Amino acid sequence: ELQVDELQRLLAGMEKEHRALLLKMKEGEAELARLRSVEGDKLAQQDRSAQLEKEVAMLREKIHHLDDMLKSQQRKVRQMIEQLQNSKTVIQAKDAVIQELKERVAYLEAEVSL
Repeated sequence: ELQVDELQRLLAGMEKEHRALLLKMKEGEAELARLRSVEGDKLAQQDRSAQLEKEVAMLREKIHHLDDMLKSQQRKVRQMIEQLQNSKTVIQAKDAVIQELKERVAYLEAEVSL
């Protein structure tokens, strides 16, 4: 009977230890799941960060390309303005020559009329 009592006491102790270990195991599993979730969130954030870095690099490249195109267009506009100014100067010079020739014609017509 003493041995049975001792075995029952040991069995009860083992059951108590079993419940404690089960509880500890469930707590560990919960902590592990939480850590995996946090790690998953970190991986998702790292993936998003990498994706955003790629997008930023692509946008920088596009901006650089657009800047180059803008500078090229500005050069063309400046050249066109310069050509217009040169043409305007040539036209003014020709207008002055035409005006001078008209004055000579008028003078010669006046001389012939006399």
